[in-house]
Amino acid sequence: MSRTRAAYVIVVMASGFVLLVSVSAHSQSAQTGLSAEQLVAELRQFRAELPAGAPSTGVPDPMEQKRRSLYDQLWKLGLAALPALNHGLADPDVQIRRNVALFLNVAAGGWYERARARLDIRGCLTALIAALADSDSRVRELAAQAIGAIGPEASPAVPALIALLGSAEEGSRNSACIALTGIGPRARAALPALRNALSDPSPDVKRSAQRAIDTIER
Repeated sequence: MSRTRAAYVIVVMASGFVLLVSVSAHSQSAQTGLSAEQLVAELRQFRAELPAGAPSTGVPDPMEQKRRSLYDQLWKLGLAALPALNHGLADPDVQIRRNVALFLNVAAGGWYERARARLDIRGCLTALIAALADSDSRVRELAAQAIGAIGPEASPAVPALIALLGSAEEGSRNSACIALTGIGPRARAALPALRNALSDPSPDVKRSAQRAIDTIER
């Protein structure tokens, strides 16, 4: 009688729980045979933003269809994809870093496909915090927003988000406010910096800072 050898990934969650996740030796996608690492590498071909709506012609965009297919495969891998996504956040290719952070936003945020269960990305929190200091502003913005999608358990990111509030880029400051809003009352240490942000030259940052303050002080 033959036996199938199983491999396991140990995932330490931000809450302290340890999960033992059974995966194939290379995190294989049952649909395509691509490993999680290969799927992450495929993300480099896309722009790190999603279309605002359907094309005016009504014809589906082939690239967006391909993006959706890759997202679907990563989503189905679930926790088994997290190690590859963590590596992607530190990849030398900025397009991979941007698109991994975007995918984590999509998968954890619940707004891309509302009928699909949100992916638990707490196992990416350490890598996302490191990405807040990325040399690329788009990576920083998307990483902050993904942290906000984690919610209160992303509170270890608060010091790095406070530092991001001092960024020269409006998008980074605004994304820091969005993340702190997502964390909520456990981001109380950020209140002084958020109150300073009420004097920001950007109306968007001012609004986001006030929203974060209101949420934290509930």
